[in-house]
Amino acid sequence: GGGQNNWGGMGTTLVDALDTLWLMDMKDEFWEGRDWVRDLLNNDINRYVSVFETTIRSLGGLLSAYDLSGDKAFLDKADDLGSRLFEAFDTASGIPNGQVNLHTGDSRDASWTAGKALIAEFGTLQVEFRYLAAATGKSHYAEKSE
Repeated sequence: GGGQNNWGGMGTTLVDALDTLWLMDMKDEFWEGRDWVRDLLNNDINRYVSVFETTIRSLGGLLSAYDLSGDKAFLDKADDLGSRLFEAFDTASGIPNGQVNLHTGDSRDASWTAGKALIAEFGTLQVEFRYLAAATGKSHYAEKSE
């Protein structure tokens, strides 16, 4: 078999599943995943991604793996990804755009939203960004996402 690369090589499914591996006591697989994250995960992707999906799956996955294991490799990658996603919050209203280019920091709303923000999406981003602020000591993550 093969795989699909819908997320630009960000290992989204792997990162999103790390906490499940930990909770299922599949520690060998968890540490193998950690090694991939530490050595190969690159968030500097020159493409637009969904701020919501990338926050809940990738950022959330990295933060939960860090919370469960205490391994700083996860926090370092979460901080890098969080800073890239955070560019979407740089709007006049402070309400984040729905998409951000992880390389350039340019952000925009998805065309299908007709320029409207989705409260269910941007409202939930606080969870990950508040935890990222607490874990890194960088309060701007929490302040701007609230």
